[in-house]
Amino acid sequence: MEVLNQEKIDRLSGEIGAENVPVLLDIFLGELNTYLDSLSSNETPNKGQYLREISHALKSSAASFGAERLCAYASEVDAAAKAGKPHIESTYVVPMIELLETTKSRYQQLVN
Repeated sequence: MEVLNQEKIDRLSGEIGAENVPVLLDIFLGELNTYLDSLSSNETPNKGQYLREISHALKSSAASFGAERLCAYASEVDAAAKAGKPHIESTYVVPMIELLETTKSRYQQLVN
């Protein structure tokens, strides 16, 4: 599965205008940075709960921007959280951080 689905970016560009895509991608990158900072910080009190919250939000925003891997992983985490699976934090936080970093890097290439 691709990190970035270029067809979705192209479709988005056609729908909203190519000049608006960089603005929206900057917003998406800001969202990714916020999530990364919070998940990586030792000051975030309950990373498991935060992960649950961002996973739910990421399902739609990642899908909108063609972030295929991130969308799939966020859906997996969200489903695990809704099913009440234990150890959400220890199981999913590190892989989510890694995927957020990978996704951020790939999308920064689009705006630079």
